[in-house]
Amino acid sequence: MNNLTELTKKNQEFVHIATNQLIKDGKNDTEIKEILETIIPTILENQKKGYTARHLYGAPTAWAAGFSKPATAANMANQEAKNTNPWLMWLDTSLLFLALFAGMNGILGFFKQATVNYGIISLFVLAFAGGGAMYATYYYIYRHMNAPDRSQVPSLWKRLGILLVISLGWVAIFSLSTLIPASINLAAPAIPALIIAVVAFGIKFYLQRKYNILNTMAPMNGR
Repeated sequence: MNNLTELTKKNQEFVHIATNQLIKDGKNDTEIKEILETIIPTILENQKKGYTARHLYGAPTAWAAGFSKPATAANMANQEAKNTNPWLMWLDTSLLFLALFAGMNGILGFFKQATVNYGIISLFVLAFAGGGAMYATYYYIYRHMNAPDRSQVPSLWKRLGILLVISLGWVAIFSLSTLIPASINLAAPAIPALIIAVVAFGIKFYLQRKYNILNTMAPMNGR
């Protein structure tokens, strides 16, 4: 691998640390050479664009350790088996939020001093807008976090910007729903709210079992 000399100091350091980790994990010289030869051309190509090996592959020890974990392939296969249909993922998360918010609304409804009592329309808007917000977060951030090509991972500032925009959008949509007249946006009493919570969770459980939907809030292993 004569082209190692063409790497920048930072990239050479990455290869050095990764090599040491591979040695610790019991890889022989041939295996190490084969592994490194798969990434050296990519590193060389991307360092011209200003990307370091660490940016592309993450921490060198963690990247190298991935070649010694048999479970990794199984985890990736399991992740691929999950249903990533956008509508189902949105509905799955929305139903979870509906169950949580309606349940909270119902429990607080038993206390006379409770000040939180969302209208039924606001309750559904809060839950389904939240489901949309979580899917957007998954789509723009989470699904890229463990991508093999680290150049696909949004920068920290871009991630923060995306989260800010999504959060503000969720809050704005819910706030607008609270302006709906109370004569239409009827308050959800304790018992009906708890019934909504139970039904929402039941539907979520059924859909999850039937379609094996990927949770938008689950760790994105192998993505």
